[in-house]
Amino acid sequence: MTDFSGDFSLYVHIPFCRSKCSYCDFLSFADCGRMGEYFDALCTEVEAKGRRYPREVDSVYIGGGTPSLAYRYFPKLNDALRRAFRIKEGAEVSIECNPESVSEGFIAAAKAMGVNRVSLGVQTLSDPLLKRIGRAHDREQGVKALRMLRRSFPSLSADIMVGLPDQREADLDDTLDTILSFAPEHLSCYALILEKGTKLYREAKRGVFRPNDDFAVDLYDRACARLGRAGLSRYEISNFCREGKMCRYNTSVWQYADYLGLGLGASSFLKKEGGFPAARFKNTRDLDRYIGARGCAPVRREKIDPAEGRREFIMLGLRTAKGIDLARFCKLFGADFYMEYGDKVEKMREYLSFDEKRVAIKPEYFYVSNPLISSLIF
Repeated sequence: MTDFSGDFSLYVHIPFCRSKCSYCDFLSFADCGRMGEYFDALCTEVEAKGRRYPREVDSVYIGGGTPSLAYRYFPKLNDALRRAFRIKEGAEVSIECNPESVSEGFIAAAKAMGVNRVSLGVQTLSDPLLKRIGRAHDREQGVKALRMLRRSFPSLSADIMVGLPDQREADLDDTLDTILSFAPEHLSCYALILEKGTKLYREAKRGVFRPNDDFAVDLYDRACARLGRAGLSRYEISNFCREGKMCRYNTSVWQYADYLGLGLGASSFLKKEGGFPAARFKNTRDLDRYIGARGCAPVRREKIDPAEGRREFIMLGLRTAKGIDLARFCKLFGADFYMEYGDKVEKMREYLSFDEKRVAIKPEYFYVSNPLISSLIF
């Protein structure tokens, strides 16, 4: 895994969608009426933050929402980003998109903005399942989007989900086989999580459908095996890639590198020169307030002391296949990992692989990563 310890990344949030999916609790709105006002405020924030944090940028991630809906505003955003920050030559510039909004206009605008990596929210290519979870696209649109993006960008990623209501093994197999026929560099596989307040959560509470966690695990194992045969290795609990094709933005976050969030509800994490204390701060989630303050509304701040930093670093590292980089732990915290956690590691040796360089959860125990991480850090 590449060391991103000196890197600085940007996350840009575009919170607009064509419709709200039944499982989604992300900060997004099924109403694009205020998109113009939003981009005015966003670009003001970009320029203000660029003056405050004049650093060189290694990766940019534009997420949402459905950023591909907003492609007419990309030139304005790109101008603001390039004026405000020094974006490195060869930086990874990623953008999320959904099949129903992939168009020649979007592709042209994204390429003009320097996008070199696209992440397509497929979720499934089963029309009944897409309808069931409230997606705005169908199978035909999904396949068309894959075809258009594959011929237009050097790096293609797709998201899929397992554990959907009434999902079958055949649904997953067909989705994976179809996506893999386009030779993506990266794929993310997420299990359905019933977030409180979502439509699917309410349906599950009423007994409209009953989640089957064991079958979801079986589907995930099936996806892992199929992706492995296709040459995509798991490098994080939910993420798979071809050699050297990890998402650089996500990987830098998992290695506890600095990032700056821009846009509604976006989070930032910045360390002091040489280490800790660090700060995490988050923009307002109130759209009216964000627009009214032209993107510069007061933010919620949290100080991260070294003890909390250790816990977060371990938690993030153990989500990855390569685990915790012990030299990086020492560099950030000025401490020897085994001096502090060696006894616990020894007691958990059944579940961990470790040597003088790294500590990692064995792949077969990723399913119980949360209790394992808690046992180590508390």
